[in-house]
Amino acid sequence: MQPALGERNQGPAEMVDDPQASLLSPGEIGAPFLELPPELVQQILSYLSAQDLARLSTTCRTFAEHATNELLWMNIINSHLPEPIHDPGVFDSFRGLYIAHHPCWFVPRNKVWFSDTEHTGNLILARYDHRRGVIEAYRVIAERRSHQFQIWDWNPDVVIQSFNPKVSLWLDDPVLLLKKHNEGQPRYLRGETRMPMPIETQHVFNTFSLCSPGLPADLKANKQWPPTNIPSKHRVYRDVELELPEWERHPRQLDNVSEHAFRIRRWAHFRLGMPMFTAGRSETLSTYATLDPDLYTPTKEKPYQGIWVGDYSAHGCEFLLFLQRERADEHASDSGEESIPQCSLEAVKLTGDPNVPRGEISFSADDTGPGGLVRIAEEALFQGARIVRSRGHVAGLGFRDDTFIESQLILISTECVAHYWETMGHISYYRRLDIDALIRT
Repeated sequence: MQPALGERNQGPAEMVDDPQASLLSPGEIGAPFLELPPELVQQILSYLSAQDLARLSTTCRTFAEHATNELLWMNIINSHLPEPIHDPGVFDSFRGLYIAHHPCWFVPRNKVWFSDTEHTGNLILARYDHRRGVIEAYRVIAERRSHQFQIWDWNPDVVIQSFNPKVSLWLDDPVLLLKKHNEGQPRYLRGETRMPMPIETQHVFNTFSLCSPGLPADLKANKQWPPTNIPSKHRVYRDVELELPEWERHPRQLDNVSEHAFRIRRWAHFRLGMPMFTAGRSETLSTYATLDPDLYTPTKEKPYQGIWVGDYSAHGCEFLLFLQRERADEHASDSGEESIPQCSLEAVKLTGDPNVPRGEISFSADDTGPGGLVRIAEEALFQGARIVRSRGHVAGLGFRDDTFIESQLILISTECVAHYWETMGHISYYRRLDIDALIRT
């Protein structure tokens, strides 16, 4: 028999922050409510959260029976998933399924996550695998296909290589894997939770932990995640040097859990006789943050907004967030291009390289509308494309002596953009990612 969600020290007890405060008698709720038809009661309860249902179930037996209705729990679970499920799969009930992964349902709900791993970062997509009953996340990778050199009639000296990468999830090595625990409910509010993975056969181990929301007012920007170049109301502390004591690093109460960040610790352990969870030099602690969907969802006014992959030559493929901000419509009346949105475009690296690392701006254009227009391309390669003024970000190894140089953005379509690095005599391509298609892989 499964424990009630409001019971203390039995699995998901943390769902009830103060059970004594929620122990209301039926008389306090009102006897007429209990006399309503069951289907009407269920309709009213469908507006409650899982925590509210847990609190309600502690008030009396009648409400406890109502709060175990499977349709209620199915709807709660589906509110966290992009595509609804209609049976509990490998679990005995929807309620049991919810309990098994509580309070981590925000991971598949937010789906897009990126890490603070030094220089390179990491972009992962999370989902719930109904077939196996696990919450999982995999790294997004891009593989270049065969290059074809292209001729640019406007400037034949510029080197141009085609770019049609194969983007996929690296399914051989999950970054996050939260399973059903046969030995009992995992204690996510007690610190780190081990994630058993196939890579343990190579003596590499992984743990998952939650983050606390909020930051000290005077915390330096390099200690925050996500980086300040990405708009967010939910930044967390980057505990890269394990500066915080464990009792401050991990939230102990549900109200103190961030639903916009988590941490993953990975380390190799080869020494016999030493505790498996002993930290070593090969240990990495990565903080993952999510993106507000509004930041990567294109609109009529912001058609280029989204998550893109770009060709960075020797550094390989990198993933970027294209951000657009509306500008005052000060040029449209004189240009005859009233239908062109007056927006800036800023490309922030979600993954990076030792020169310009993750979290930094790769390039920006002050105005993709008439105010920034250089010309309309007439040459065959980019015929009809709007070309606007921009600036590209370059730096030495270790992000030293970084500066912005003059460049041009070639707006081929809302699915493909080219970047002309003028002083470097080079053009690189960027293509939009279909996040939902990748998750369904």
